[in-house]
Amino acid sequence: MKTMEQNYFLAKWLNNEITEAELKNHVSEEEIRAYKKIISASNQLEAPAYNAEEALVKIKLKHSKSKVKKLHFINFFYKVAAVLAIIAASYYFISNKNTTYATNFAEKTSFELPDNSNVHLNADSEITFKPKNWKNNRALNLKGEAYFSVFKGSTFTVNTVLGTVTVLGTKFNVVVREHYFEVNCYEGIVTATFQNKTIKVPAGSSFKVLNSTSNLVKITETNPSWIENNSSFKSMPYKYVIQEIERQYDITIVYEVEYATTLFTGNFTHTNLEMALQAISIPLNLKYSIISDKKVRLHQ
Repeated sequence: MKTMEQNYFLAKWLNNEITEAELKNHVSEEEIRAYKKIISASNQLEAPAYNAEEALVKIKLKHSKSKVKKLHFINFFYKVAAVLAIIAASYYFISNKNTTYATNFAEKTSFELPDNSNVHLNADSEITFKPKNWKNNRALNLKGEAYFSVFKGSTFTVNTVLGTVTVLGTKFNVVVREHYFEVNCYEGIVTATFQNKTIKVPAGSSFKVLNSTSNLVKITETNPSWIENNSSFKSMPYKYVIQEIERQYDITIVYEVEYATTLFTGNFTHTNLEMALQAISIPLNLKYSIISDKKVRLHQ
């Protein structure tokens, strides 16, 4: 904890009355770096307009020279208090803001949460959470798809627009797309809440909601295929397969709408477009034509 003396020299530095080299004689370099970050954020905050020169003239008209000197001394400490208040407010603002990870088409990323839980984020996805007090409030918002390896501890919650997933130290995958919500549990047990109904999903199980129809089935995979650059499907409407290959390769695929609801079982790679197109077209006796770098057409 900083002493009053450290706060005093910090305020003088912020007021450009001493150099950074002089400040280092009283405050550690680590604290200086931390306050530089806070000051950078606080510079974006608007302070109320204050004309110090005009105020000083009024003080001189009302008080004697000796009293003015005293007021100068008091005014200095008011400045110190104001600076420290801004720093405190800035720190509160920074510590309470959201942290967001997001991916574009043809992009994946991975990162660690404050409790060392690992997250893999699929293409065209987003995760938002508040790092402050994460130990006691481990909750985040997900758009798209993510695989979680949760560090054991307090309850971990994933909120989506279609449902909520709650776990306690486990490995699971959540995907939420248009009219599609799926939770695969690979280790431990999770609970999925959909339309005010809570379902327990044990390891080796998948809870899927497609167009408001839900079911719980067994799975044999030990992790989601997409983190190994492969997308797999089992009895999925063809339009979701098309959307996923578009997402992984950042392309647009034109095809006959009659195939949109055809059920597809199979997989495609994320590393070779030609092979991926063959994998999704041959099972339906379709051909493909690459029109440009960003556009493909499927046809008879």
